[in-house]
Amino acid sequence: MIKTQNVAPISKIRQEQEQDPVITMGQELSSLKISNIQKDTLIQTMGEQLAQVKLELIQLKGGAK
Repeated sequence: MIKTQNVAPISKIRQEQEQDPVITMGQELSSLKISNIQKDTLIQTMGEQLAQVKLELIQLKGGAK
């Protein structure tokens, strides 16, 4: 005698398979957005640091007497 178990209907399996790529793409998109936010923050921070260094250089040259 063959023992069977409850198996999901084919339509449900297909529906889950169709949803998986969407979920995966959503996760990838979220990851890319976070990465872009981190890059933007880094660029902003580096810009602020560069401005500070320029001001210090001007002060060292005696431009802010």
